[in-house]
Amino acid sequence: MTIAPAQQPPAGQQPPAAWTPPRGWTPPPGWTPPPGWYGDPHDARFVRWWSGVEWTGFTYPVPVAQPVRRPRRPHKWIGRFGGWIIAGSSLFIWLWLLGFSLLMAAIAPHEHADGPAILSPYLLVTGAATVAAALLYTMAYRLRPGDGLTASRLVIIAGVGGLAATLVAGPVNSVIDVLGGGTGSHPSALALTLAGVVEELLKVSAVVVLALKLPVKNARIGLFVGGAVGLGFSVIENLGYLQEAFARGQETGSGFGVFLATAIGRELTGPFLHPVFSALLGAAVFAAARGGRFRLSVRVVLAYLAVAAAHGLFDGAAWLAQNLPWPRAAAGGVLLLFELLFVLGSGLAWLLIARRIGRADAEREAMKASAEASSVA
Repeated sequence: MTIAPAQQPPAGQQPPAAWTPPRGWTPPPGWTPPPGWYGDPHDARFVRWWSGVEWTGFTYPVPVAQPVRRPRRPHKWIGRFGGWIIAGSSLFIWLWLLGFSLLMAAIAPHEHADGPAILSPYLLVTGAATVAAALLYTMAYRLRPGDGLTASRLVIIAGVGGLAATLVAGPVNSVIDVLGGGTGSHPSALALTLAGVVEELLKVSAVVVLALKLPVKNARIGLFVGGAVGLGFSVIENLGYLQEAFARGQETGSGFGVFLATAIGRELTGPFLHPVFSALLGAAVFAAARGGRFRLSVRVVLAYLAVAAAHGLFDGAAWLAQNLPWPRAAAGGVLLLFELLFVLGSGLAWLLIARRIGRADAEREAMKASAEASSVA
């Protein structure tokens, strides 16, 4: 039998899988295979169309199986412990500076001499932003592909949101302080009490404006966006405190000691104040969103009042410690204990709510997968 030259199959006649007989089937005498694509008896690189009577000239190349490659895990910068690496690196810098500070104090010609300056004002950024940078890295590392939020956008939200909120909060707080009879070194009780009302309103406003175009709006994303704005606000606020401590240390001769004590205090309390408040309020705002639009609900109002009250309580405790007729050591000890309990309480509240949101997301994903499986069946 002569076979026609190889040519492409007719339109719509793409080669399906070759016909195979059922298991255990024995062909009757004189039986020929049904029409279909079979391995070309003359060239193993092709399949050829069998008409049921004879081989035709229609051929099709046999697809070459590609080796299966294991999917590569996406690169995650400096790994899951990157936040700890950032914080540890900054700690090493400050220990280095502390050692040089002690060395300069030991080799100074006499106690009234001006020793060499080892502390640059540019290190204010390191003291203000270390923990915030570590937390922001950890947040970006935990983003998922389906969140609709990239690491670069999270950093932009932190910077722009924190800066915008502080630019408005600073003048407003100053006006309230003047009306309450406060001074630069002794803020009024009114300004400290209302600081939570003002700052939390401005931070959540920045959250809403910067998140209007986000494709996903749920409580989990609200934790990320709110926490990012809170971190940005905390960094800029810390810069102000550290700048004041730097100037005070240079003026009084206490130098590095005042600056270091302020940096430690701000770094330890900062992550549990503005970021936690803004994250919890952001979660409430995002959870109330419907159809991609934010809504003002009763839960949102209650969440705002709760974080504003907690913020005002923390600032008010500092005012009481400064103004009550207590011995200075006793007032400082009580304030330190209160701050420790407050930090633990706020951190625990964030952890419980974050876990609750995580469980709710897992349940929704399980229900969605079950519904899809049912529809396929």
